[in-house]
Amino acid sequence: MLFFCRLFVPRGPRTSCACPLFCSSPSFPYLPLPPSSASYSPSVRLIALLFRLVIVLGGIVSGFALYHRTTNMWTLKNLGDSVLVKRIGRRPIVLGAFRRPPEEQNVRGHFAVFQFLGDARQTHALFCVSEASDGKKLQSVAHIQRIHQGKRAANDICAWSGHLAECQLADGTAQSIRLSPNRNILSLAASAVNDHSIEVPLEKPLHFGAKKFPLVVCVAPMYTYTEWQIMVTGIEVWLALGASKMIFPIQSASADTILILTEYQRMDVVHLRMWPKWPVLSDVNPNGLVLSRGIEESHVNCLHFVKPFAEIVVFTDIDDMLMPLDPLKVRPGINVELLKGLFQQHPNAGSLLFEHRDVQFVLPDPPTQ
Repeated sequence: MLFFCRLFVPRGPRTSCACPLFCSSPSFPYLPLPPSSASYSPSVRLIALLFRLVIVLGGIVSGFALYHRTTNMWTLKNLGDSVLVKRIGRRPIVLGAFRRPPEEQNVRGHFAVFQFLGDARQTHALFCVSEASDGKKLQSVAHIQRIHQGKRAANDICAWSGHLAECQLADGTAQSIRLSPNRNILSLAASAVNDHSIEVPLEKPLHFGAKKFPLVVCVAPMYTYTEWQIMVTGIEVWLALGASKMIFPIQSASADTILILTEYQRMDVVHLRMWPKWPVLSDVNPNGLVLSRGIEESHVNCLHFVKPFAEIVVFTDIDDMLMPLDPLKVRPGINVELLKGLFQQHPNAGSLLFEHRDVQFVLPDPPTQ
């Protein structure tokens, strides 16, 4: 049972009513107290002020996040990371290691190209040690270039990005190379080098006969939510219009997607490569701090993989297709003719960028009876 009471103060002599709670006579000799003004201590007032400021600041941050949508929310996170940071050294994550093709070199020697992921807010340095067939070791300093430099350097919205590093090899027989971010490795004794470096094997070049394929397609990594119907459409269109081989990096995929891709690989028109998730470090998860889930890093990795057997390489999503502007010109192999013609018109171009255009498949009307 609940009782609702008001606080009363006596105004006259007590009556015979034993309990004021149940006295309802109009002559009840108690009056309500007047409302009193609350008085708070300075610490309570300070806490209330801080609470209001936090609410206002939270509203401002939420407004910015809503305005800039998902992409630029990473900008806000990076602002916070610049304040809340731990003093941890450079921790590059090596994604691939490839031999530099001899036809690309303008100096003598043998070189290897490494792709690694690193904090874009830091200056990176790598030091290399390779061993020749006669046991002699060569120490060198890697030349490093950020992959997105010049493309998104003015609008850095991601804390981590891909980099390329090039090291000289002791000779052409080297199958691996040791890497270290510590400069003192160049002055260490041979027995101590292994304790301060990691061994990175060089990927063996893949060849499909003496001639190179005229057109190879590097597809963005496959994820679980990839729709196999769209994937099959993309594969068939690219193959019909001139692609000889399609490279599919797999991070995660449904059982149906893997079954279909495996069948295409058996037909020798698709090549599957694993594209793993990157390790979660003690204070950061690089998987969420790279542009577009690392699609561009995957494309760069695919570029160095296909160089030994491709004349022209295309980087695309599985739902993007290259087609002539005039649908009447669509025929088998047209994309090879189109790209070679553009490169002949622009002999100094190293790459071409095709903007998106929305297209739609229109099925013919069903035949009338």
